[in-house]
Amino acid sequence: MEPVAFLLYYITPYIALAVLLGGTAYRLYQWRQKKPVSVHLSLFPRPQTRWGRLLDTLVDMFTLRGLWQVNKPLWAGGFIMHLGLLILLLGHVRVFTDYYFLWELLRWGEEQQTQFSHVAGTIAGLLFMVPLFYLLVRRWSSAVKWISTPEDFLLLFLLLGTAVTGNHMRFLLEVESHEVRRFLQGLVFFRWQPVPASAGGSFIYHFAFVQLLMICFPFSKLSHTIGAVLSKMVARS
Repeated sequence: MEPVAFLLYYITPYIALAVLLGGTAYRLYQWRQKKPVSVHLSLFPRPQTRWGRLLDTLVDMFTLRGLWQVNKPLWAGGFIMHLGLLILLLGHVRVFTDYYFLWELLRWGEEQQTQFSHVAGTIAGLLFMVPLFYLLVRRWSSAVKWISTPEDFLLLFLLLGTAVTGNHMRFLLEVESHEVRRFLQGLVFFRWQPVPASAGGSFIYHFAFVQLLMICFPFSKLSHTIGAVLSKMVARS
């Protein structure tokens, strides 16, 4: 195995995970150390109870309600992309463990599970990838370009690289999920396993893009995933 491939498969995943967890913890620590402002930032009307405020925050975050009121085309692109990403993340849980309780509840065998995974994964992959092209074109060609930073384009290219390589494996290859599961579980338990042969050459690129996103997450605008919840709770406090 070439040295670079060996590093990307068996060494850098641990570095990426350490940066993701350590960087996120550091960002949370930084936010916690900020001095409270001397004025109230509450937005009205607001729920009166803490659980009500948390529920309102979650609804706002998962539906992008504020963006809907401001820019509906952008809301459509952002909402569809986030929906596809959420489904993909849920689907990728299967590379570590399976939804045994769900299959037993539905009484699905391996064939039904495979068919459902293929259809749901294909839909989710397209829902994630297509809006990213729209967001890239919007940022590149409209007035938004003049307020965009290199970070904005870098993150979009990383997300697109992840989406394109993932969809390439799904559409053009017959990836054996048990091979991927064995490989990743080997990384988790430090018992390295062979690289999934069925995933082809796209796997190393997909794996590398994911690691880059993990490294960038704590120090980029991607951290809005966490910061949005905290800021919305402040606005409703």
